[in-house]
Amino acid sequence: MYATILVPVDESKLSERALAIAIPLAEQHGSKLILFHAYERVMPLTMGQGAPVRDTALDDTWRAEARAYVEKLAKRTAKLTTAPVEAVFRDGRVVPEMVAVAAEAGVGLIVMSTHGRGGFQRFWLGSVADALVRQAAVPVMLVRGARPPARRLANAPPFVRAIVPLDGSDNEERALGAVKALFGRTHARVTLVHVVHPMSAVAGVNLKRDHEAEVKQEYLEPLAQRTASATLEVRIEVKVDGNVARVLLESAEAHDADLIVIAGQGLSGLQRFLVGSVADKLIRTAPVPVLVVPTHEAGATIPG
Repeated sequence: MYATILVPVDESKLSERALAIAIPLAEQHGSKLILFHAYERVMPLTMGQGAPVRDTALDDTWRAEARAYVEKLAKRTAKLTTAPVEAVFRDGRVVPEMVAVAAEAGVGLIVMSTHGRGGFQRFWLGSVADALVRQAAVPVMLVRGARPPARRLANAPPFVRAIVPLDGSDNEERALGAVKALFGRTHARVTLVHVVHPMSAVAGVNLKRDHEAEVKQEYLEPLAQRTASATLEVRIEVKVDGNVARVLLESAEAHDADLIVIAGQGLSGLQRFLVGSVADKLIRTAPVPVLVVPTHEAGATIPG
């Protein structure tokens, strides 16, 4: 359950598409919605007496327009939902201010579009999204802005089927804990996916071992039993493939998943999973939102 959900917006319609998911989530969990915008002063240059000078008046105008934008958007959003809506405007760099607001307001989830402009230009890894999932101490749901989310039935929860890639590390508990928090008491289904590298499979054959069967019996089945509940159905799947991203995308399609959940670090043998090709591929191409679960505690220093 989330007491507060934060949605960063950047004056673009694409960034506002995250509200299509954040609003029903807030209604499902009884959460407050915070619409967040940070304005980083750029001090535009104008010509004065033949030389460029800092135009503080124009900068003040842009700042005022940015504040008015997020406040007006909050008022419009409040008319669309029963959830309380608040606008938060900050001066400063986007990610540090967002992380600070999340900590101050007790935010449990950040929902953000992966396209935008202004402070959200180059929204892929190495920019705002990458920096945020590295620094945030709460799950970050990345919603592709390429097209609007599919319409849902009235009062229906936004998510009921998730894919969760696992690697046998301690991070799995955080990922599954985030799934349970997201679903709440909703009747839902989660598929635990473990990808075996072909070299590991070959090694198992050479040792006359069925590596896939071992993974299922000794790892996934006990984990599924511990995770399942009266409202949560848990399935398991083991695939042998070197292309992890493709496996996960195919699994999401096969299981009609509406969400992919990944831990900030994971999938053994893949270094820097969060900033590597697998997560990058999922965030850029997955037809459903991707929930990135942090593996660090609040206040921890994350290497950049």
